[in-house]
Amino acid sequence: MNRKILKLLPILGPGWVVMMADLDSPSIITAAQSGAQYQGHLIVFLLFLAFPLFLVQDTASRIGAVTGKSLGKIITENFGHRWTVFAVASTAIIDFSAYVGEFAGAAAASVLLGIPVIITIIVILIVHSIILFSGKYNKIEVILVSLSFVLFIFAILDLFVHPERNVVSGMNPIVYNKNFIFLMAANLGAVLMPWMLFYHQAADVDRGINLSNMRRETKGTIIGAAVSEILMVSIVIFAWKISESHFDSNNPVGAVGAYLYSIMGPTGPFLFAMGLIVASLLALMVISMSMSYSVSDALKIGGSFNSKYKENRLFYNIYLFEIIPGAIIVLFFNDFIQIALSIMVINAIVLAFPLMAVIKISSSKSIMGKYVITNLRKSLLYLILIGSIAAGIISFLP
Repeated sequence: MNRKILKLLPILGPGWVVMMADLDSPSIITAAQSGAQYQGHLIVFLLFLAFPLFLVQDTASRIGAVTGKSLGKIITENFGHRWTVFAVASTAIIDFSAYVGEFAGAAAASVLLGIPVIITIIVILIVHSIILFSGKYNKIEVILVSLSFVLFIFAILDLFVHPERNVVSGMNPIVYNKNFIFLMAANLGAVLMPWMLFYHQAADVDRGINLSNMRRETKGTIIGAAVSEILMVSIVIFAWKISESHFDSNNPVGAVGAYLYSIMGPTGPFLFAMGLIVASLLALMVISMSMSYSVSDALKIGGSFNSKYKENRLFYNIYLFEIIPGAIIVLFFNDFIQIALSIMVINAIVLAFPLMAVIKISSSKSIMGKYVITNLRKSLLYLILIGSIAAGIISFLP
């Protein structure tokens, strides 16, 4: 175990992990599509999204630190188990879609590398399973943090496409057409995903985070939110620059790979593809952990990644096997890009159910005591909730 990473872990904990997993392959594809079609027009919007991203995740983390319980357990205790089942069921639907999106992103990277898609998917499934048995939660988190640093590849690629040549006039944040709104909703869905709420709170509990070290977790969440959005912007920037050439907006992954090959040789598309694959793997692991936490709450079986497999087989089996149908589906579909974009928009709508629970719980004095959120934060969270639903619905209107 790397000692430098261990020293960083007090800050780079669940907040950092969930933020970096947020930069998954569908998010990367969404950012590339944004830069390809609208240059830098979405950059201001993406930077702004760091604020609601932090606010939502920090609130979920606060609940875990105060109560020492997962989100599903708290919903059951205070609002009835039916609401837990409803929240988990709605999240499970989008999580299944997310698995398809992650494998679609990995499949697109596989095509870029010239590797059969089935081989890439099998390797991801194997690694996804092996890491689970690396030890207790803290050891798994070390691996997740280590993988997250690979995502800085996308910032490094900016150095090779000379982003300084892009002009400020291309960053006007308002464009009046339906496709622009669709990409805004897709980027919103790429940032605020339902599974993040269940993972962050339960992971805080597994990690042993409480009120005494909550401030450090908040720092990790702030840093993670800022870094993940900066990396999204870096992808928009090099897609923007590449769009000045003959960019195929229907296949941004292939177009980015072709351009990077022209300026960097085979190293360019290799780095981009590996970044996509690692982003998929990291997100698949975190989403699977989130599902294990939330479904175990819905089934009232409990569960923790600090327990051994034989102590809670069902909890671990949820993690191991729920992603397999998503992998199979991707093998029979070729439109990987549209799959990824559509899933991001649906995220924005489905977020409403678990986020509403987070708002209700965090503003309840009977649950949070003196750590109840302020009226200002509550109002801002409701604005995020309403804006997320509205953006998703509007983007699907004819």
